[in-house]
Amino acid sequence: MKKNIFIIIMLSFIALSCSYKPSSNDNNSIVISLGGEVATIDPHLNTASAGTVYIRHFFEGLMKKDKDGNLVGGMAENYKMSEDGLSYIFYLRTNAKWSDGKPVTADDFVYSYRRFIDPKTAAPYASLMAPIKNALKISKGEISTEELGIKKIDDYTLEITLENPTAYFLELADMFVPVRKDIIEEYGDTWVQTPESYIGNGPYKMTERVRDDKIVMQINTNYYDKDKLVAKNITVSMVADKNTALAALRNGQIHFSTLVPNQEIENLQKEGLIVMNQAYGTTFFEINLTNEAFKDSRVRRALALAIDRNYIVESVNKAGQIPAGAFVPPLISDYKGEFRANGGDYISVNTNDYQKNIEEAKKLMAEAGYPNGENYPVIEVLVANDGNVVMVEAIQQMWKNIGVDAVIVPREWSVILQSFRDLSYQMILSGWTGDYNDPMTMLELYLSYAPSNPGYNNPEYDKLIESSKYIVNPEERMKVLHDAEAILMYDMPIIPIHYRSNVLMVDKKLKDYKLDPLAKYRFHYSYLEK
Repeated sequence: MKKNIFIIIMLSFIALSCSYKPSSNDNNSIVISLGGEVATIDPHLNTASAGTVYIRHFFEGLMKKDKDGNLVGGMAENYKMSEDGLSYIFYLRTNAKWSDGKPVTADDFVYSYRRFIDPKTAAPYASLMAPIKNALKISKGEISTEELGIKKIDDYTLEITLENPTAYFLELADMFVPVRKDIIEEYGDTWVQTPESYIGNGPYKMTERVRDDKIVMQINTNYYDKDKLVAKNITVSMVADKNTALAALRNGQIHFSTLVPNQEIENLQKEGLIVMNQAYGTTFFEINLTNEAFKDSRVRRALALAIDRNYIVESVNKAGQIPAGAFVPPLISDYKGEFRANGGDYISVNTNDYQKNIEEAKKLMAEAGYPNGENYPVIEVLVANDGNVVMVEAIQQMWKNIGVDAVIVPREWSVILQSFRDLSYQMILSGWTGDYNDPMTMLELYLSYAPSNPGYNNPEYDKLIESSKYIVNPEERMKVLHDAEAILMYDMPIIPIHYRSNVLMVDKKLKDYKLDPLAKYRFHYSYLEK
């Protein structure tokens, strides 16, 4: 059996070697591996983190991130916001061009924004456009896309009107990239398949694509800022196996990989091949609040308190995560500093406080009518087949400290998603990584009407979240969001475990790659040290 596995790995490695061999003298050619083939690289239909990385090299929005991660003008050379925060005028660069040389104009953005929100497109993340005027009504099919709050003033001037002031709108203006109407009308769904039809406006252009094998990109010579780019060639190798990725990295066939064999993390750390990248994300237990076992918030808080998060991250996962004492993760900005640092913890993650947490949990269980867990039902936890079963097994033992028994049920993720939709589950190991740098990227999930919400309904929470959307003063707005998170953590509709960290394998010779809490890695300035 071991020999067969070895043969499979070696065959995969040979295939990888044949697909791309960087020249030993070519220090501007980078090879990255972010997993296997993604479903699509259409900017409006993509849902994969890896797909987002590719798209960010091929396309650019009105705003962009500079080398240091600061939000600056992208296709828009500058912009003007109205005093009430309800409208933005963007002034496009007159020297911005598509990879085929055609100019980028206001019409391209009007078409693209309308395509994104159009129900016919069925864009999975169309809800991100909610801040734009009429977006929600359009997404429900109530009015036409022509009524979206975006209009062309002239070829290089664009006005976007919002439903309410949105502090993070410029982050969205970085995310929403344009696509070409004439290309999509000519090629239909196949426009993403070949270099000839995959026309972008970003720093790189596709020069080769072989499905399930590789995507090759080179500097877009029509890009207005091309002279600042360092990596001349970036090859994406579609390696789907973690062990194959490891072998390829050690042999210099790839230089960056998101696929890391968990059992090798400690060894790779000693070799200096591991980089930990904190993310705007939290791993947590999703609770079915309609289930009788979880209707009492005291039980939910008890289950949360009984988890030794330090043991989880230090002795079980060992992957650079941080114990989660709240929902909104570190790094997300506040009015000043970080939201998490200013908000503090709602569950103590101090190592010395764990026994106090257990005592408090026992007290809560007794108050809820389950002293020492007596008469409390056995709970069922769904975990994806490729999920962290070992971590849940450790938590299963911790819950025994308060008399609670649990069974772990591995399932395919598609089955778990259906159980979530049907509310035919008790608890799911889940998580969320935000889409932009603002607490709302997490807190909006638990509005009573949010599609991601499994039954949590607190009118006061809804009121605070909704009212925050109309507060222009950033300090006042953040205070309201802290108050909302305090309610969420008292009600405990989810049980936070740890803040997410992405474990990456990186060749020691690879320099100036840009990490990102949103996993939107950039290789524009990368090179291989000789």
